[in-house]
Amino acid sequence: MATEAESVSGRTVEEKLRKAWRRERRFYAVRGICHLLLWAAGLIAADFIVDWLFLLPGFGRTLLLITDLAVLVVVFYRSWWRHLERYDPVKIALQVERRHPDLKSLLVSYIQFGDGRSKELGFMSPQLIRAVRRLAVAATRPIDFREIIHWGDLTRVTLFSAAVVVVCGGLSVNWPDFLHALFTRLLNPTASVAYPTRTRIVEITGPVTVPEGASVTLAARGDGLIPASGTLSIKPPDGDWERIVMPQVPDDQRKFSYSFNQILRGFQYRVRLGDATSQTFEVRSVPPPRIVKVRVHLHYPAYTKWADKTIDSLQLEVPEGTQASVQLTCDRALRAAAMLQEGGQATPMRIVDDGLSAEFGWTVKQSFPFHFRWTEAQYGFQYEGDVTYFVRVIADSQPEVELVSPAEDDKATVEKKLAIRYRASDDYGIARAAVVYTRGTGQEQRRPLGTFEKPTVDQQVVWNLKESIPDLKEGDWLTLAVEVADNRAGAPGPNVVRTRPVRLDVVSVAEYLLYMQEKRARLAKEIQAMHEEEKSASREVKTMLQE
Repeated sequence: MATEAESVSGRTVEEKLRKAWRRERRFYAVRGICHLLLWAAGLIAADFIVDWLFLLPGFGRTLLLITDLAVLVVVFYRSWWRHLERYDPVKIALQVERRHPDLKSLLVSYIQFGDGRSKELGFMSPQLIRAVRRLAVAATRPIDFREIIHWGDLTRVTLFSAAVVVVCGGLSVNWPDFLHALFTRLLNPTASVAYPTRTRIVEITGPVTVPEGASVTLAARGDGLIPASGTLSIKPPDGDWERIVMPQVPDDQRKFSYSFNQILRGFQYRVRLGDATSQTFEVRSVPPPRIVKVRVHLHYPAYTKWADKTIDSLQLEVPEGTQASVQLTCDRALRAAAMLQEGGQATPMRIVDDGLSAEFGWTVKQSFPFHFRWTEAQYGFQYEGDVTYFVRVIADSQPEVELVSPAEDDKATVEKKLAIRYRASDDYGIARAAVVYTRGTGQEQRRPLGTFEKPTVDQQVVWNLKESIPDLKEGDWLTLAVEVADNRAGAPGPNVVRTRPVRLDVVSVAEYLLYMQEKRARLAKEIQAMHEEEKSASREVKTMLQE
């Protein structure tokens, strides 16, 4: 309970200190509110200018709002919160004594000796403490402790804040649409609200999705104050914004359009007509499916005796009759696919593996180029493959056969045992051989020489003419050749070739002996001539060496 001597016009010193503390808190509160109003107005104005000029996307507006809140939190802390301290009479007393140095620490001593603290100072007499406190009360009686706060310091900032509030209120009344659009765009990043303009975009192409390489026309229709031309701004994925003049459509002055002949990459775009700017849209270019994996299983014809194999190439070089099974894996799902040969013949492909793979097969009969036609699953776009592949057929070559003996037309008797020797070869294998002969102008006859399963044959057989042709007689003649066939199977059948024909005249024994003597003499002359040529050549070589 305060004593009567400590009362000052019905108020104790402690009450005066508390009122000074409350006045200080009100001072900082008013100053903080004024600063917050000034900063909030400035930030709103800056947000409006930035967003109106650059039409920030959603994430940009969110970043702007976060920046505003962060700045306001800093202003709130520095101008208000950090000055809100708990009541401390010593601190308030020190502030009063700084303004009244003639107190000479009486007020601080009053606080320190009060509130029961005098008991802690056992070395001082209670009478002395009461005297100091009465002296402090008397000295502070004419002093108003609230003088430590000067409201005049807030006059300028308060008047300026009030002016800002009045201006903002006037703007909100005259241009409510602008403020509504600003706050909607800041508080809702997904909103597509636009600022009011003299020109309005009432119709626009919007987002577009096209197959890669297709043409695109972007158009917009305006209303209100129509300009002479518009501006189309485009931005590729890895580039900066570029501006293109968007001319008016000749027969519709409110419509503006621009055409791209071929879209190879997607891009973002927006249209500006007068002071109206559209939101940003995207033109998406969908690339064709790409082959990421190839598996070609080749089943070779039996006559080749080649083992089946699997390769990873679509450039094929295979024997005729090979069965090819192809499986292609693409980077995107397919709705349909086909193999197109030259001339437009299409072979549909079977879609498997959730649309990521396509299969087909055929029997290779001839060489041809081909490419693919894809229909991707997501949008149903159709693409003609730009890569051409080739299938080259390795034709089964005809066998080669040579008649070694008899090497030329000859004569024989009825009892002749004719020695026939031939050589034959084929790229895959000789299947059979036979002697084909005719007697005079009669029908062609055939005498088998054997069957084989090897690529080369060198065979000599003895043909007893009398056993094969019992009625053979002098004066007859035979025309004969060796015929061989390879092992090619299928509809075309094997390749068959013959040697050159040889004529064999059937004569009497006497005529045959005379023929053989003449043949031996002819051979002797040929050997003698060859010997003379050899000696002449030897002499010439010796002469050249001596020279």
